[in-house]
Amino acid sequence: MIATHTFNPSIDITYSIDPIQVGEVNRVKDMIKNPGGKGINVTKVLDILNVPYRAYGYLGGSHGEWMKQALKDKHIETAFTDIKDETRQSLAINDGTSQTEVLEQGPTISKAEQEAYIETAKKGLAETTVVTISGSSPNLEDTSKFSHMQRVLELYQNSYNLVDTNAKELKQLLEEHLPIHCIKPNQSEFEMLIDASDLSIDACIHELKTHAFFKDIDVFLTLGGDGAIIKWKSDVYRATLPKKDIINPVGSGDSTVAGIAYSVHEQLEPEAMIKLALACGTSNALQAQTGHIDLEQVETIKKEIEVERV
Repeated sequence: MIATHTFNPSIDITYSIDPIQVGEVNRVKDMIKNPGGKGINVTKVLDILNVPYRAYGYLGGSHGEWMKQALKDKHIETAFTDIKDETRQSLAINDGTSQTEVLEQGPTISKAEQEAYIETAKKGLAETTVVTISGSSPNLEDTSKFSHMQRVLELYQNSYNLVDTNAKELKQLLEEHLPIHCIKPNQSEFEMLIDASDLSIDACIHELKTHAFFKDIDVFLTLGGDGAIIKWKSDVYRATLPKKDIINPVGSGDSTVAGIAYSVHEQLEPEAMIKLALACGTSNALQAQTGHIDLEQVETIKKEIEVERV
């Protein structure tokens, strides 16, 4: 089973408008509302890929109730921890040429709610083979974000653990040598992680091969339309993507994470894993919904992705 963790889920609202005019009235042409948060997006794609999973997270208030029902309607298997505070909302404004995101900070999780979360996660340990932890952390009563993440990660000593969070949090986790087996930064996150800037592809490859952070972990470095550089075990691969007309990029990184988690669970070979993960991310970008892929589209895109060992 794949266990997905979303500490700070949200209702994702996307407004489609004409080119935005700052300081003026901008009318919405279309609105999409989805249960979201990075780990929820991962979960939705795993459901489409038809692999055993369970979604863990904190949900509260009327927003949390809406998300529970929306996920139940999609037959998503969940093990949420109820909280008193309100689950956040995230707003994306897409004007056809660019997308602007406005993200609420999220609720405060009490000590009792944190303990309830740990106890819920413990119940699924024996059947868990792969773990994904995605997105930011909310406010935590009497606990640091690092300590909370540490407690959750240290539960999973016998699974393959993939963490996709911001560079500041991730750097601290890697420095403490917690049980992390894979990370999926984009280029800006990768550069923040190693205190570098404006790295070329060759420089990224060099860092993946030599930096101490990456000695014992797999790294799936995404480069947007330029594909990805992947360090998997002792090998490094370069993957290039076909050009596509993007509809909505939100959730594409999460869909890639789902593809990686699925591949590890199914024990796919590295090149097959890379093609599946990137095809999932690309297919998501071609959908209006976040955290959604088209399986026939994924199969087509896989054939168009080129992977070479470097």
